[in-house]
Amino acid sequence: MTPQRTIAIYGSADELYRAAAALVATQLAAAINERGRALVALSGGSLTTRLYPLLANPPLREQIDWSAVSVLFADERYVPFDDAENTYRATRQTLLDHVPVQAEHVFPVPTYYRDPEQAAAIYHQQTAALLAAHGGKFDVVLLGMGPDGHTASLFPRHPALTGPADRLAVVVRDAPKPPPLRISLTPAALSAARTVLFVVSGADKAAAVAAALAETGDPLDQPTRLIQPEQGNIHWLCQRMNE
Repeated sequence: MTPQRTIAIYGSADELYRAAAALVATQLAAAINERGRALVALSGGSLTTRLYPLLANPPLREQIDWSAVSVLFADERYVPFDDAENTYRATRQTLLDHVPVQAEHVFPVPTYYRDPEQAAAIYHQQTAALLAAHGGKFDVVLLGMGPDGHTASLFPRHPALTGPADRLAVVVRDAPKPPPLRISLTPAALSAARTVLFVVSGADKAAAVAAALAETGDPLDQPTRLIQPEQGNIHWLCQRMNE
């Protein structure tokens, strides 16, 4: 079944991130109200500096029962937890350390293993177990997109896009932007969602957004097209690109 897609355009980055944060809070609160708990996959980049502080502060902070939320990460740079490039570190600083989420409900990518393949296998197992405990779906998958069209750490034409269909986490080697070694949830994992949000700001992404939203195109050139939640919703929230 083709997912339902909505597109919302905002005149400024502030409007965009406020709307995106409000939608995340609404979706998580609804999931908790309906099923008693919620599972979210978070991304890094500008979301950590622009969106997460909005969730960590009133009024949105009080709209979510954070004790009922479990957190995974859509992708991670393969660097230590204390590295400035680590998404888990940035997310802790701007969100997780400021809300009453339970530490045992937060699952960072285990980048402390010497072998990234081992780390990806463990993250696959953790993701599978959490999805099974939440009815097989994330309640919210929160993603950005780069000027080249990548989302999470899924880059256009990268071999990581065509791995085994049953894998939920994959090692991304030789990524075209630093750092070159990463771990990402796969399109199959990110498609196991009730709601997917793409939050995109910056005029340099106009061409990538147009390609992602076009009626035709090769998904290997535009990885966002590979994320297709069955019986789910996709929300594109974008800043107006010509301003």
